[in-house]
Amino acid sequence: MNETKEHILKTSLILFLQKSYRDVTMKEIVQKTELSKGAFYHYFSSKEELFKEIVGMFMSMGEVPYSSFEVSSLKDFYSKYVDYIDNSMQQMSNLVDDEKGESSNFNFFLILFEAVNRFPEFLELELEMHKHDLDAWKSMIALARKNKEIKSSSSDEDLAHLFLYSTDGVFIRFINNDNTKPYKEYLQNAFDTIYTNIKV
Repeated sequence: MNETKEHILKTSLILFLQKSYRDVTMKEIVQKTELSKGAFYHYFSSKEELFKEIVGMFMSMGEVPYSSFEVSSLKDFYSKYVDYIDNSMQQMSNLVDDEKGESSNFNFFLILFEAVNRFPEFLELELEMHKHDLDAWKSMIALARKNKEIKSSSSDEDLAHLFLYSTDGVFIRFINNDNTKPYKEYLQNAFDTIYTNIKV
């Protein structure tokens, strides 16, 4: 990515996280980037365009590459999933690390929730991503059941929802500033608990 564009995105992201889409102005963004208006508007013509690119960047980080998971068990599958999500979280944090390498404690998912509420296309994309996630989890759970790795009276879809809703729950805890443990540890513990109750 072009360094100037990356600088604009990073600076704007921090402002949107500190305030909100509504409260941040283009004038403020331009001033914070320390670019001329001409240089800035070469990349983005409006606050909406800029915000949508930032949100799109976040959502792409959340697209799990299930096809690259070379696993044969549900336990390996969810461990790969946790690793990927944790890596995505680290990438998000790196976007707003200061020059000394110190991480700022921002709730990244607030910006996604705001985008979904403000722009219908992001809600549609979120629903598509959820369906993709659900299908991948259902397939893995069906395989685990077939291989007698797990046993449960719950359907494959219900179990898939349980894992995915646990992921959402961990996100909510972080939105509420419950950072007493690393994100990965929360999610791994939640998945281990579910797995313990369904494994053969």
